[in-house]
Amino acid sequence: MFSLKDRLKEILIQDNIIKQEDLDKALADQKENGGELSKILVKLGLISEDNLTLLLSRGLGMPPIDVTRLKIDPEVVKMIPQEVAVNYKIIPVSRIGDSLTLAMADPLNIFAIDNVKALTGLAINPIIGRTKDIMQAIETYYTGDTTTQFSKIIKDMVDTENLELIKETNLDMARDDIEHLTQDAPIIKLTDAIIKQAVNAKASDIFIEPMEKTLRIRYRVDGMIREMDRMARSLHVSIVSRIKVIANLDISEHRLPQDGRIKLLISGKEVDLRVSILPAAYGENVVLRILDKTSAMLDILKLGFNDSTMEDLKKVSMRPHGMILACGPTGCGKTTTLYSILKYIDSPEKNIITVEDPVEYQMKGISQVNVRTEVGLTFSASLRSILRQDPDIILIGEIRDFETLDIAVKAALTGHLVLSSLHTTTAAGSVVRMMNMGLEPFLLCSSVLAIVSQRLLRKVCTVCKESYTLSAEAAKKLGLGKIVHDKEISLFRAKGCKQCFNSGYSGRVGISEILVLTPKVRDLIMARGGEFRIKEAGRSEGMVTMREDGFQKMLAGVTTLEEILRITAPDDIGIKG
Repeated sequence: MFSLKDRLKEILIQDNIIKQEDLDKALADQKENGGELSKILVKLGLISEDNLTLLLSRGLGMPPIDVTRLKIDPEVVKMIPQEVAVNYKIIPVSRIGDSLTLAMADPLNIFAIDNVKALTGLAINPIIGRTKDIMQAIETYYTGDTTTQFSKIIKDMVDTENLELIKETNLDMARDDIEHLTQDAPIIKLTDAIIKQAVNAKASDIFIEPMEKTLRIRYRVDGMIREMDRMARSLHVSIVSRIKVIANLDISEHRLPQDGRIKLLISGKEVDLRVSILPAAYGENVVLRILDKTSAMLDILKLGFNDSTMEDLKKVSMRPHGMILACGPTGCGKTTTLYSILKYIDSPEKNIITVEDPVEYQMKGISQVNVRTEVGLTFSASLRSILRQDPDIILIGEIRDFETLDIAVKAALTGHLVLSSLHTTTAAGSVVRMMNMGLEPFLLCSSVLAIVSQRLLRKVCTVCKESYTLSAEAAKKLGLGKIVHDKEISLFRAKGCKQCFNSGYSGRVGISEILVLTPKVRDLIMARGGEFRIKEAGRSEGMVTMREDGFQKMLAGVTTLEEILRITAPDDIGIKG
């Protein structure tokens, strides 16, 4: 592909703007340090940015424009997401009919033109503009967007190249010096902006990751990770140190993983952040799990359970003793489900104690214990002490080993209602997992009441979703034949718009399955029946699988077929009639 770099070299040499030896010097600098050739030429003083723009304009036959002097319609600006504008250094200037005039720092970037064309559905008319003018216009017209705020704060730091406050070769500097650096006002502003924008975007996680030459900031929104910005590598240690300070972690420790917690008030909302710091090849990776207390749905009636699952869950949660398990991968809402059950059965007459690593939701009127393995306060050690506190209900954050499982089972057998979670994929698979951990089948049958498995599906965007028809043959192959009576059905698919950041999805909804240990299921467990046979027994007793639950939500127009196939595994037999 003919790049701006190739065209630039041709123009510069043909017009005798610079000598070949100077061009070779700039190319060597680019090979060693990376970056755009045009910026390197300006940095080395071989050509001014204004002359470079005029030169390219003449060579490419495109009119130059100063976008900072234009008054651009905000509706035109909204046609291109801010992250796309920053990534390609472009800004839409005007729209006439089916044609969009686009100011570009690199008008030969075919990828940028094709992407904007696909995004807007319009023909693109590129014009050339100076990089700094375009970036200034982006800051002006995308006020309030994530990268703009980050860029503005970084710009206020005067010179980011001189802001390498802690060199990689000097990580062992004095603790007092690091603390002083973290009090620097721009660093505080930048760190606060990263967290605040994530909360406003309803992200569940923030990833702060040092790369070889940059610092990458990513958010997980609706279960999918999106890159929000790339910053100067020199900002990394300062941001990480600031996070360590507010999380009360050891700021002088860079070689070992650390975990902590931050409590903040953002836009009047109380937000908890779980902090995980992990040393990696290019420095410390930081992951912040966002627990927004105001948006936490701890109402069991609003979690998206289908009627059958809800009825079973209510019934087993009112039992005086036994064990209820929630299973699924990290981030699927297991803890939310357990706390919702806890809230449903909570009353002043009951003594409730939780043991977690760490405590995720703080509820009034219950005792909550934070596991601290570094001082010997493990799940198993905590549980032994908890049983002496005469609890009625115990919530265990996660069962990770046989010792914890053994104590939890004994607690369930001695008159306590135990709620906990397992990292397994299906409800039937949890039974096999516990037996593999060493639990005898007769103990499992005597203690476990029910197992809930769940996932979170993205909801299709209500603004841009489009309908289509699925043929009866395709529906039959998917196992939908008995539900739709072998007829074609109308479904929705994700399209993408500005409201959903062109993803086609907005928000998430839970799907679940609950395996109640009925006499038939217990008989199979006692005979050490496999996962498939246990699942079949559960379905014959009325269990609705996750895929079936997902299909019900798809038929109701809540999600898409593609999302269900992405998240759930196929059932072994067709859908029940």
